[in-house]
Amino acid sequence: MRPGRLIRSAIVLKPSTLLRLHRALTQRKYRRLFSSTVPTKPGPKGPAQEVIAAVVDMKRRNPTWGCPRIAQQIALAFGIPITKDVVRRILAVRYQPEPDSAGPSWLTVLGHTKDSLWSLDLFRCESAVLRTHWVLVVMDQCTRRIVGFAVHRGVVDGVGLCRMFNRSTRGQSSPKYLSSDHDPLYRFRQWQANLRILDVREIKTVPYVPLSHPFVERLIGTIRRECLDRTLFWTAADLEMKLLDFQNY
Repeated sequence: MRPGRLIRSAIVLKPSTLLRLHRALTQRKYRRLFSSTVPTKPGPKGPAQEVIAAVVDMKRRNPTWGCPRIAQQIALAFGIPITKDVVRRILAVRYQPEPDSAGPSWLTVLGHTKDSLWSLDLFRCESAVLRTHWVLVVMDQCTRRIVGFAVHRGVVDGVGLCRMFNRSTRGQSSPKYLSSDHDPLYRFRQWQANLRILDVREIKTVPYVPLSHPFVERLIGTIRRECLDRTLFWTAADLEMKLLDFQNY
């Protein structure tokens, strides 16, 4: 359906119907892009219950041990080939650390930086005609203030990421620290050079621990629930205008 005809047909449809249709088309697009269409054989079964119990007990007795060392000790003690990724998946489901068992929490460490720490993260969204747009969110970790947004259509590279960051922080002084996750985009040479020029030190979150990056993740969820899930946008300029209105709100 042409965009012009889609606008005319929207007169006879309720907004909720259009939003549900857009959400269904987005999910179908993601399934076609990221799911395998080739039938495969069932994978191997997971580790035995004895191995799971041994991994959890070893982590509980040695809280400072990481996944590579636990996998090495399991292989040496029982002769069972196991990788650090299997250990990580077991601990993510079966192991709950005790409060204050490993010193101060990650949020306490971040809180020591006062108001000189910004957090940033990327998320993707689809336009009304299912064109992918990436949004960069920058927020102040101490005051929870939204520093700014930047929108990029299509694939993001190192130059595009630097342009998005400079656009979202224009007119404001740079912080001392910048908190980001382990997205491969942040390993681009242009991004690292941009941080050196701005004299900003990058702080990485704990891998596979969303609680180490909580406030910007919650902000992204709020943006989706209260803004993007309730409206449609057509272009990058339209999306940026709606995000600026949400920031003012």
